[in-house]
Amino acid sequence: MSDQSNRQGVLWAFSLTLLMVVGAAAANEDLRLVDAAKNQDAQQVRALLNGHPAVNVRSEDGSTALLWAAHWDDLRTAELLIRAGADANAANDFRMTPLSQACTNGSAEFVDLLLKARANPDTPIGTGETPLMTCARTGSADAVRMNAKEPTQNQTALMWAAAQQHSKVVQVLIEANADLQAHSKSGFTALHFAARMGDMESARTLLGAGVDVNIRSQPDPEIGRGQGPRGAGAARGAAGAGRGGAARGAGAGGFGARGETNFGGSTPLLVATVRGQVPLALFLLDHGADPNVLDAGFTPLHWATGTWENGLANPVYGFVDPIGGIPDREAKLQLVKALLAHGANPNLQATVRPPGFGGTGTGGYNDAVGATPFVIAANAADVEMMRILLAAGADPNLVTKTNSNALLAATGLNRGIGEIIDDEDRALEAVKFLLDVGVDPKAVTTFNENALFGPGYRGWNRLLELLIEKGADVNVVNKAGVTPWLAASGFGDRLGGVLYNKAGADILLKHGADPKLGHPCQAQNRCRPE
Repeated sequence: MSDQSNRQGVLWAFSLTLLMVVGAAAANEDLRLVDAAKNQDAQQVRALLNGHPAVNVRSEDGSTALLWAAHWDDLRTAELLIRAGADANAANDFRMTPLSQACTNGSAEFVDLLLKARANPDTPIGTGETPLMTCARTGSADAVRMNAKEPTQNQTALMWAAAQQHSKVVQVLIEANADLQAHSKSGFTALHFAARMGDMESARTLLGAGVDVNIRSQPDPEIGRGQGPRGAGAARGAAGAGRGGAARGAGAGGFGARGETNFGGSTPLLVATVRGQVPLALFLLDHGADPNVLDAGFTPLHWATGTWENGLANPVYGFVDPIGGIPDREAKLQLVKALLAHGANPNLQATVRPPGFGGTGTGGYNDAVGATPFVIAANAADVEMMRILLAAGADPNLVTKTNSNALLAATGLNRGIGEIIDDEDRALEAVKFLLDVGVDPKAVTTFNENALFGPGYRGWNRLLELLIEKGADVNVVNKAGVTPWLAASGFGDRLGGVLYNKAGADILLKHGADPKLGHPCQAQNRCRPE
């Protein structure tokens, strides 16, 4: 290579290095304004603005000086930046705008300043949340009022406000002509959100504005696709479950637990009941809520009379959500009596399994389709509740879709082992009560199971003796080929329960059980027809 070529190469490399140094210096010079705003150095911001810097320069993540001023709620610095030409709509790489940040802070003055600087209230952040929705969520009524003057989707903001219990914001949005009937994708209206949260003031405001107290949830059909016949909205509880044993598949939470889960056709009264918001449920009843709406597949009385919490959904495992049931016994009884006093029909039969939380998501009870509130109370071994329902006209002999009566439900049949919170003493008391009111102890389900299977699986042997004494057949063979003796001997259709109830098996033999009948379940809890 010639000397001239070498000299040209060295000169080129030197020039490139010089350009890089100058460029880096220029970049550092530009970022001083952003850094000053980031560090809350108002004096430095003023000094730099006197030199007429590039006011909209962005840092590594795209943040401008104005966005940092909004972050710190520094109104004076923001005013200086806007006068110097700062772009009120400049978003960072995460699509956060100064207006969204001001709404996050709940700063009405800052929102007003940015809107006057032509900030766009319809520009969403990366999650799709608009500034108005953010202001509604954080609860600044003044900020919402200013945003609501702009053309935007304030009916969505109304849902946010109700979900966050910001009743003053709800009022502001109503005054701004928010759509009171609008539904979220999962089907909730603002009143459903207020019911879910127990927000009495928002509910009162919405009803006063003309919202129908019995408005139904309407989930987007796309939300429930792939979830089977129960599927509009999020999953309604468990997948299928074995009759005597644990569930075949764990279900999603339900009805608002960890989100907006709900059934299509749910009324605000049903939502309030499932969420354990008893005072609001009573308020809705007093304002004309219909307790007999069955559009969701079950009524508030079905839920209120049951025990949906279970051994897998308790504080030990981190589940403290009221979706597990109504933990306050007095409130529970008050609600049931109020529902009945307002005309709730104790003989309506559920068309779906109500949701639950933990395990199967049904409180362990897998045969609720066709169940009346009385059957559900029997399943919970709740004698006091059954007495209340009987006094209100409940028919104790109505059965579920599988022909299971209240007595079979009380014995633990069709309940997930390991999820039950009642014990044999409660079950015995419930069965004795049901025998006294004439419920048949010899009943057999469509799967050909009788009352002996539940206690046989669980080792509830005093109950087993009582039922044999009352005539339950010790040699019934279910459609999987399993007998009560096989169930007690550890060869039945369940997983995770009492693997071998020798004392129960011996009781059955003593009373004439034939150990040669039937055959063992070959797949544990998979011996069930769908």
